[in-house]
Amino acid sequence: MALEISSVGAAVKYAVEATAGTRPTTGYTAIPDITKAPDIAMSVESLDASNLSDLSKRYVPGQQDPGSDKTFTANHTEAFITAWEALVTAATAAIATGKATWFEYSFPSPATKSYFWSGMPMKIGTDALDMNSIHTISATAILSDIDDWQTKSTTT
Repeated sequence: MALEISSVGAAVKYAVEATAGTRPTTGYTAIPDITKAPDIAMSVESLDASNLSDLSKRYVPGQQDPGSDKTFTANHTEAFITAWEALVTAATAAIATGKATWFEYSFPSPATKSYFWSGMPMKIGTDALDMNSIHTISATAILSDIDDWQTKSTTT
């Protein structure tokens, strides 16, 4: 029997590498008030391997492409703005020393694995203002690496 995983109780977290080139396994900080985290869809380019003697085209798989810019949506709260600004500051300092910033999509029990990817978060702007609605903010990070499904980080 399958035990489906719910997004209820999921969290988006981040951590900066302590050692350049090594994804942290502990010390991740949760980013509050996120309502939607971007997908990491691994599309594959098809490379045309056909030649003149082929009666139909032949293809071989090329590079996987997860996409570059990843946009989060969050409720507009002071907590989110403060957390995202701290993330940008930490990531900017890290990149200056050759270290990456990692994101973790952490799921509630019974999940034992999280999804990990690194990227550079950008400064935030503001979403449009709509009448009679919760204001949201879009925040973007540029994806640079993927470590995909790994054991969840531990809390320090």
